[in-house]
Amino acid sequence: MKKILKYFVLVSAASLIAVNFASAEQPANLQQSFDQIKESVQEVKEGTKNLITTKESENLSPEEKEKQELSQRLDIFAKILDLSVKEAKDTISQLKALKNIEEKYVSSQEEFVKKFENFLKFYNEQEGIAGKPEEIDLAKIKEMAQSFKDWRETTYNPEFAAVTDFILVNRQKTTLEMAGNRFAKISSDVAKLKKTNLKGVDGLEKLLNLAADSLKEAKDFYQEAKDGFWLLEEKLSAASSTTASSTLATGTSTPVATSTEEIIVPEISVSAENASSTSDTASTSTPSISIEDQFLSIKGLVGNSLNKIKETYQIFIEMSNFVKKLLI
Repeated sequence: MKKILKYFVLVSAASLIAVNFASAEQPANLQQSFDQIKESVQEVKEGTKNLITTKESENLSPEEKEKQELSQRLDIFAKILDLSVKEAKDTISQLKALKNIEEKYVSSQEEFVKKFENFLKFYNEQEGIAGKPEEIDLAKIKEMAQSFKDWRETTYNPEFAAVTDFILVNRQKTTLEMAGNRFAKISSDVAKLKKTNLKGVDGLEKLLNLAADSLKEAKDFYQEAKDGFWLLEEKLSAASSTTASSTLATGTSTPVATSTEEIIVPEISVSAENASSTSDTASTSTPSISIEDQFLSIKGLVGNSLNKIKETYQIFIEMSNFVKKLLI
């Protein structure tokens, strides 16, 4: 009987140790997404900045300077477009890779994919134009550069902020579910060990309670991020629809260096708070938060949730070490 009991304890303990690392890379993968998004945005931003303000070379004639500047700008623009294409393709790939999305949000996933496929089409069109340098002079490339910069700021960047939050929120949902499954398995093993009256198992239970608290905080941060994201999306959609209706009525549109009309969306320059209310009291209330800051806030909440998941996994590791000491 003692041999059976010892075997049972070892099996439960081994299960507890092994389960911690089965998919511990999941939080790391999400962290990589944060880093890739930051790096991608910065690269294109810096490239666009260099495209607008190129350095002048000395000891060259005006004609030589113009020729050199044109060559520099075309080279920079080509690199920016290459980065932008990779960015759009990666975004589409990440969107399509999302699993286990709530049914009511599948349409948002499909809409984001459609938008970024259109952005990709726009980039390809720009590459086609830039690929004919004999047809472009300095004035033309400057015009293209400014138009591209304006388009990124007013059209692409808000959509990119929204889609990255959408991806991060949905990935965190999967991460939470996996961590929850790990917790359930470990909790079951701890309960089995407790029934064996193994000396010191109470300390293991205390660690399990800490993991439960950490996991709950992760879920709370995630829920706040999710609620904030969908609330902001609803307000942005309403503001965009209103602006679009006004544009159709007046027959004006935002000038963009592209013939792909379906990707042109009105610039949203009002805050989500102002977009939802036109009352006089709104103007005297607390200062509104910019759209960019609201999206950054959602990223911050997902980041907080991710950190709590990491904390939970760390407690799992401590539990593993604790079990190993119990068996010595």
